[in-house]
Amino acid sequence: MFQGNGIGSSALGSQQIQDAPSINFNLTSSSSSMQSITGGDCVSYIRRQLSLAEISRGVPLNNEYELIAFNHFTFSRVYPVDLGLGKRVVEKPIGFKRKDLLEALVKALDSLNKNTSTPSTVTNHNTQHNQNSKNSPNRYTLDDFLEGLYRSEPTTGTQYEMYFRTKNLNINNKSHMDQVTSSNGVTKVILMRPFAPLQTISTETLPVAKDKELIHIILPLSGRTATFQSFMDKFVKIALKNDRRVHLTVVYFGEEGLAEARGIMSRVLMTKNSGGNSNNLRLLALNETFSRGKGLRVGAERAWDQQGLSNSPLSSRHNGDVLLFMCDVDVVFSARFLDRCRWNTEPGKKVYYPVVFSLYNPHVVYTLQGKEVPPETDQLVISRDTGFLERFWLRNDMSVQ
Repeated sequence: MFQGNGIGSSALGSQQIQDAPSINFNLTSSSSSMQSITGGDCVSYIRRQLSLAEISRGVPLNNEYELIAFNHFTFSRVYPVDLGLGKRVVEKPIGFKRKDLLEALVKALDSLNKNTSTPSTVTNHNTQHNQNSKNSPNRYTLDDFLEGLYRSEPTTGTQYEMYFRTKNLNINNKSHMDQVTSSNGVTKVILMRPFAPLQTISTETLPVAKDKELIHIILPLSGRTATFQSFMDKFVKIALKNDRRVHLTVVYFGEEGLAEARGIMSRVLMTKNSGGNSNNLRLLALNETFSRGKGLRVGAERAWDQQGLSNSPLSSRHNGDVLLFMCDVDVVFSARFLDRCRWNTEPGKKVYYPVVFSLYNPHVVYTLQGKEVPPETDQLVISRDTGFLERFWLRNDMSVQ
């Protein structure tokens, strides 16, 4: 069973996600006293960040939960404390993480080589002198890097501690062999990437209830009519009566249970004040083997076809794009979650892919605790005793281009 009260399924903001265009932000300070930040202000702020960081001075902690742990890394591997989506205890640094660590390594090498003295070379050519400087055996290179640690303090910045094989930088009168044999120590370099002052990127007033963007919920289904009845009971209460800006498309596979599913939806349509009508409830029947991916695709295509026929101002504002919520019959979601689908999506730029919390069997959980099984609404509790995070739910059913 899934719980979606704040943690739910995925919602797509557009049919195709293309490379995001470059964006120029008009930054304005979040503080009225720093509306125009000068170079001196930045230097002063950075110095203050460095002085406040724990890496510069000890900071008393109330308990172990306030501790921010370091991540260990080498040149080609990272051993993260937070395992992330992949749950990997070791991983190759990629993307921004690789760029971040490589910049830190280059900066550390620059600091180590800042006062490097080069071998005496009798030459009148600057190019040859520079080449000798770069290739001289007493300069630190990436080959001298042993390992490092890094962590991010939310209020000050990212801290790095890196360890290199020690080299004797004053070897004007020493041979290369003397230099090699003397490199048996370790040099520690501490760096910090301080955070800049907070900047306001934008402010936006979100639409009121009657102008909310319409959400098309796509639900592939085959059998499981009892679970579908429970889903529809919640859907009527939360989506049709409360939110009122949703369309549900059920894509049903096979003949078995089709009549029951059609009857469940028909009862909603015939129930007074349910909020259901022929415009916001639709059942599509496919006489073939269940395929969740195909069900999502068929439902999405029908949603776009319907939006293309719409002449509403909202349709023109989004250039025919529709907001899709790829759902499952086991998912339980709240009215606030539907708002998050709107808040966290943007056509052509951003999708909303929150993590699903999957509940354990309540008959097992509460029996082991010596408790009676509570009503379903009281079972929707997010804790380590009641369930776990489904980090890759829908991973095989949806691809975004």
